[in-house]
Amino acid sequence: MNYQEVKSQLEALQMQLVNKMQNPNLSIDEKIELQRAIANYDYIIELTCMNHFERGTVIH
Repeated sequence: MNYQEVKSQLEALQMQLVNKMQNPNLSIDEKIELQRAIANYDYIIELTCMNHFERGTVIH
């Protein structure tokens, strides 16, 4: 799987969570959990980009 495919899949999964947030029947706890999951996807996407473009700290 190449970088663009991985990134697209992660963004699609994140968008599903964003769409779930639109449900007015969600409890506060469910909304908080969805917000955390969305933030986690942001982080995973950022790491995926860093890995692809070989950015970040390399520790030997």
